[in-house]
Amino acid sequence: MIYLIPTDTCFWIACSINETKSYEKIYKIKKRNYEKALAIMVYDFNWLKENTSLTKKQINFLKNYKKPFTVLTNSNSISLWLNYENENGIWFQNRNIYKKIALRVAHNDSQKKLIKKLWPIFLTSANNSWKKEIYDINKLKETFSYYLDKKIVKILNWKIWRNKTSNIFEFIWDNLDLKYLRKN
Repeated sequence: MIYLIPTDTCFWIACSINETKSYEKIYKIKKRNYEKALAIMVYDFNWLKENTSLTKKQINFLKNYKKPFTVLTNSNSISLWLNYENENGIWFQNRNIYKKIALRVAHNDSQKKLIKKLWPIFLTSANNSWKKEIYDINKLKETFSYYLDKKIVKILNWKIWRNKTSNIFEFIWDNLDLKYLRKN
């Protein structure tokens, strides 16, 4: 199942990290280039501590970061999952684009409940590629009406915190110096 969810910025389109068919559908629905990776939302900062190369100091920095953020880092568990192959072949056709993993942390109980049910989730802004982000539920329904009617996507309608897009950055080495890919 593919979900349309509000986040701390805008509405996003998401699916379980376990659903490769939904992953592919997100690219098709958005008309997204397969050279652009999706972000992954995880349950909490403890997940980052256990599954990434971030230091304790960096995770504490993220806990206190005042704006919505996406952090790029290494995650052996996610990398192993993205490179998983079964008897039917490769799961993620564009797995080579994930040099570093773009991670977001769930910031409300509704997102945590969804992640607890689905595992971490792939997500990206719920709009056609190169179009503006969607902040209004009616615009969301209009944009995705075909997929809603066909029950390909489902709207999870809880409170949206309207903010500008998230800052995207990575830490330089194991200190707190940041390299911004996008800053608001």
